Amino acid sequence: MNIFKDFGKIAFKQKKLKYYYMNLKKPYIISIYAILRNEKGEFLLLRRSQNSHSNPGKWDLPGGKLNHRELLEEAVVREVLEETGISIIPGNIAGYVTFELPDKKVIAIVYDGGYVITDIKLSYEHMEYAWIDLDTILEMNTLPPYFRDFFKKFSIENKKFSE
Repeated sequence: MNIFKDFGKIAFKQKKLKYYYMNLKKPYIISIYAILRNEKGEFLLLRRSQNSHSNPGKWDLPGGKLNHRELLEEAVVREVLEETGISIIPGNIAGYVTFELPDKKVIAIVYDGGYVITDIKLSYEHMEYAWIDLDTILEMNTLPPYFRDFFKKFSIENKKFSE
């Protein structure tokens, strides 16, 4: 049985693997992100540059696209290092979100990047960073709704474990 013949096809474009399923108009891609915390339990958020192609000026988690044939854990380490200058050892998957961009649908896997105490060295993709407590994050209008939803689920799940 050929699963791709029966359920979809794979197309290679510009050395990137894109999955098309049941004649979808937009391809799905996988992105990875990390939640990083400081000694106060605040989370690191990065503010995208104004000339960013997606969500300009909005706050974001460190992360981005998976490269061709890259393992998820390798990708999250690479993206966090590129965007913040921080080298992490990824923990467990903390959750996931899905969202849509004009030309693709995204499945974003969020890793627990652990606690960090270091200086942040932003890449050109971002214009500032902030350590922000969870209650403030849940109220932020400048954080994309899919990441606010992630933090709401994260908050609920962590309350279950702390009780």
